[in-house]
Amino acid sequence: MKKTYVIGNWKMTASGSEGINLARLLRSGSSSEALDLLGDDNIEYDNRDLVPIVICPPFPVLSEVARLFHGTRFYVGAQDCHYHDKGAFTGDVSPAMLAELGCTWVIVGHSERRRYHSETNQVIGKKAAAALRNGLTPIVCIGENQDERRQGRTEAVLIEQIDGIVSELGPESLQKCVIAYEPVWAIGTGNAATSDQATSVHSTVKQHCLIICGKQLPVLYGGSVTSDNARDFISMADIDGVLVGGASLSSDFLSIAIAAGA
Repeated sequence: MKKTYVIGNWKMTASGSEGINLARLLRSGSSSEALDLLGDDNIEYDNRDLVPIVICPPFPVLSEVARLFHGTRFYVGAQDCHYHDKGAFTGDVSPAMLAELGCTWVIVGHSERRRYHSETNQVIGKKAAAALRNGLTPIVCIGENQDERRQGRTEAVLIEQIDGIVSELGPESLQKCVIAYEPVWAIGTGNAATSDQATSVHSTVKQHCLIICGKQLPVLYGGSVTSDNARDFISMADIDGVLVGGASLSSDFLSIAIAAGA
């Protein structure tokens, strides 16, 4: 059985009591008898590392969500980080701070960060390096927009993004990252890529990363992932899991985890 990742990105939703209640719902696994997500510190989960399940809540509830998920099947991640460990960077959160809160994962380079915060590939590479420096596993996002796909530039765009990130991160550090392919045109639209489209891209990304760092990296698919299509994506040989947005905000997320073999 291949290692399959299931990442839930709550984005700027489910904060405060809503986020805590959602974490409790997922923790109890009350919507599914097939997935035992509740445990204690003395339980060894045979497939916890084979099917990592990561929840990335907003910053204000990170600490409480980490506390609720302690000793369960869930890992906790953040949605972003700065590339310095500390300093005069008003409004930013460092990877060192995230590690202290109990995070072990962090998303970097999401298309919404690229679009609304003008993050470059080089900045994303610095963030990934900072995450690794502080013991966090970076989920490095790449993806083309609709115009780039129509122009037949998908492969060129993704390679350019990877190369720009690696220029700051370095090939050796790339080996420790997880890549998430999120076609921008599929995010939040309900129009997911087809399995064939995703598989073709994943094959290209894997091959390019292999050339750069000498290792086959896990590549996840993200973009309108639901409990209805997750199994199809996960069943494809070159797709190593899913990065889930809207569907991570309900009990559907448990169904997706089950589809991954959790």
